[in-house]
Amino acid sequence: TGAGSGIGAATARRYAAEGGRVAVLDRDHDGARAVAADCPGSVALACDVADQASVEAAVALAAAELGRIDSVLNSAGHVVIGGVEDISIADWSSILAVHATGTFLVCRAALPHLRAAGKGSIVNLASIAALVGRPRNAAYAAAKGAILALSRQMAIDLAAQAIRVNVVAPGPVRTAMTEHFAQAQGLDWDAGARAMAAGIPMGRVGSAEEVAGSVLFLLSEDASFITGGCLVPDGGLTAL
Repeated sequence: TGAGSGIGAATARRYAAEGGRVAVLDRDHDGARAVAADCPGSVALACDVADQASVEAAVALAAAELGRIDSVLNSAGHVVIGGVEDISIADWSSILAVHATGTFLVCRAALPHLRAAGKGSIVNLASIAALVGRPRNAAYAAAKGAILALSRQMAIDLAAQAIRVNVVAPGPVRTAMTEHFAQAQGLDWDAGARAMAAGIPMGRVGSAEEVAGSVLFLLSEDASFITGGCLVPDGGLTAL
C-alpha cells in the first residue's frame, strides 16, 4: 500500500527487480499505474486504506490478479504537524485512520491469502517517531506507535501459522512527505535536509531505496527466523 510514491514505490520496484510480482496499491491510481509500469507482471489498484470496503476489494483483486499473496508491505501514510493543543480532531482522526486502522484493515484482509499460500511475511512501516519523541509530532507519533504495538501482537498471534510480522522504522528519508515537513518549517528541501542531517551521526538523510532494502530483507527467506522485530534504518539517529 502507499506504493504510488516514496518508500512504497521504491520497494515495489526492488521487489519486481528481484523477480516478484507486485500489486501496487495507492489512493493515487495514476501514481500506482506509473510504478506498476516499471514492474513487469505487476498490477496497479486504487485503494483507500482507511476504507474497509476499498481495502477488501483491492486485496481480493490483487490475489485474483497475481494468483496468490505471500508478502505484504503497509506503507501508506501522511503527516500533519502539530502538538496536542495544535492539531485538530479531524487531522488526528485522519492520521490514525490511515496509519493505524489502515494497517489493521490491510493485514486482516490479507491474512486468509497468506494462510492459503502456506506462509507469508508482513512488513509494516513505522518511523523513529514510534521510538523517540520529536517536536510537534503528536498524531503521527501516536499512529506509528500503534503500528509498532499492533505488529508485535500480530507476530505473536501468527507465529505458529508461519506468518512473520515485522516493522521497519526509518529515520529521515527523502520522500514527498518529508519534503512537506521541511516546507512546513519554512524551508526548501536542501535546507530541510541539512537541518535533518545535523542530528544524524552519518551526516545525511536516507533514501527510499535504502529503506526498501530493509523491507526486502524482512520479506525474504533470509529473515526466516525473524518475527516481531523492528529494523531501524536511521543513520544512527536513535543511538544518540
